[in-house]
Amino acid sequence: MSPSRPDHPSARRRSAAGRRPAARSSTAVIGLGRFGAALALELMRNGAEVLGIDVDEDVVQELNGQLTSVVRADATQEQVLRQLGVDEFDKVVVGIGSDVQASILVASRLLKFGRPEIWAKAITTPHAEILGQLGVHHVISPEHDMGVRSAHLIQGRVLDFVSIDEGFALIRCPAPEAVQQRPLDALDVRRVHEVSVVAVRRPGGAWEPTEPGTVLYEDDQILVTGPAPAVEAFSDLD
Repeated sequence: MSPSRPDHPSARRRSAAGRRPAARSSTAVIGLGRFGAALALELMRNGAEVLGIDVDEDVVQELNGQLTSVVRADATQEQVLRQLGVDEFDKVVVGIGSDVQASILVASRLLKFGRPEIWAKAITTPHAEILGQLGVHHVISPEHDMGVRSAHLIQGRVLDFVSIDEGFALIRCPAPEAVQQRPLDALDVRRVHEVSVVAVRRPGGAWEPTEPGTVLYEDDQILVTGPAPAVEAFSDLD
């Protein structure tokens, strides 16, 4: 499938003959750099319909045939966005990272439409603040978030760290020796440590939800939620 022009009907959807089965949702991704392209391709793998938009012809050609539709267009122009039917999509991701002015302008155009749920990448703290002040529904700061995550991985026994909200986190870590060999309800982990052990994976097994009677053993990995300081302290228990 060749890249579609902004004024071409196939810019909105793949032709009937080439369409996939009905998708769960439709998402437009504006800006197909490393972040935007990876996000768009993952959405496709998850069954979404994805319209990719970028000003770089080489980028568009590289993703040709991998997305539902991919278009070379200037998304800072409101008329172009309407021609592409972006105002009809469920969600729109602004993945522009190299041009803050373009990112802000595209976000402001999208907000005029009212319907799409808008996600936007921010490359600096001021950029994130401006997007938030505009009213963008979800502001993503991948560099900042990766830095925070890496700091937690470096410091202790945490194998993975996800910030759920300010001050609250989900971590993956080995089962601390202090909570092994006894049922979780007998240990009263939530009261004593202010965290919840929500899942466990035995060596060679799959992740399974924990129950009150779950017993943890050496070499188990667990998922733990709670206040960030509490989950980190829990992972460091002897």
